Amino acid sequence: MSIIRNWLSVASVAAILAAGQSGGAAAESASPRTLRVVGEALTPIMGVQPRFVIDAQVLPGEGAFRSEVEGWFSALAPIRGADEIRGACVEIRCALYANFDQGKIEISADLAGSGAPGGGRMVLTDGEGKTLGETALRFTSLTGPIPGVGELAAPGVVGAIELADLLMWNGAPAAFGSTEDGPVSWLQRQALADWQSDQGRPATGLILKEDLAVLRAGAQAAKARAGWTALGDPARGWTAGYPATLLPRSERKGQVQRFASADGASVLEIAVDPSLSDTAFNALVEQLSVERPGVSNRNYTRVNNDMEITYEENGREISAAYHNREGGLVRLEFSYPSARAAEMAAFKAILPRSLLVSDEIAPL
Repeated sequence: MSIIRNWLSVASVAAILAAGQSGGAAAESASPRTLRVVGEALTPIMGVQPRFVIDAQVLPGEGAFRSEVEGWFSALAPIRGADEIRGACVEIRCALYANFDQGKIEISADLAGSGAPGGGRMVLTDGEGKTLGETALRFTSLTGPIPGVGELAAPGVVGAIELADLLMWNGAPAAFGSTEDGPVSWLQRQALADWQSDQGRPATGLILKEDLAVLRAGAQAAKARAGWTALGDPARGWTAGYPATLLPRSERKGQVQRFASADGASVLEIAVDPSLSDTAFNALVEQLSVERPGVSNRNYTRVNNDMEITYEENGREISAAYHNREGGLVRLEFSYPSARAAEMAAFKAILPRSLLVSDEIAPL
């Protein structure tokens, strides 16, 4: 279970936000700027006076004087918890916010100018908008290791797709729909924090040099053991892969590629079928998700024309992904006997998530 939103107290929520650093208002530059700071409440809020880290970007906004803030923040011990941060700036002054189960944090601070970070204030409100407390804030630019946590990896050194892949191969897959190309999002950050917790590390969701090295080494070793073999071609609109060590038998018939275990009991099928209309894709989703005899433990997620589903049926485990585009329906279906779960279970998530599909699909 994710611990991202698990706080010791409502007060600790209040302490986690603030930001600034290496800013630059939109008027100064049209390029994104890294914003990394350690923040500290100068007075207690509801009995606590916590510290926190912000790792975000200041992005160009609408107009000459506006910019946007998007990123991540994490509490420092002894407080626990982390979540995404958002906000907007007019010249150097920024208004930032984060929502939690316990309430909402709002910040007003000088964070985007060349002289940032400056001072600021924070207000904590509950779910009904009632003010629970406020405090002045102090910010320090983050330029080295964080005591007790580690050193942040360089900005942009890993993207969303790579981090999602690394986490999958290290047993902590990010949520479905989290593998769009681009900067790391809160979906990967959540999965990263869960992995950090499993490793006995502070569950910050911060991308640390040491953690990234461990994840890359772990993924490389796991892929080597599985005989991971790439499939598809970005130029044809999709890529995937399969574990040749576990599924050594392969064949191709038309637009279908099939891989199986030596005894044929475990099967992976990847195909590019004709594209479906919205009505037909809706019907496919309904067909797969409807209750029927012999099916249990079903979980599925749909995001527009993309669907992922896992279930057990008549003694077999099934995991599948369907991506419907104008050029075709790309589907991946993996099944194996439930008795082989210990051997195959890791690929229940890895195989569907390995299927990456663009908007331009070409036949196999």
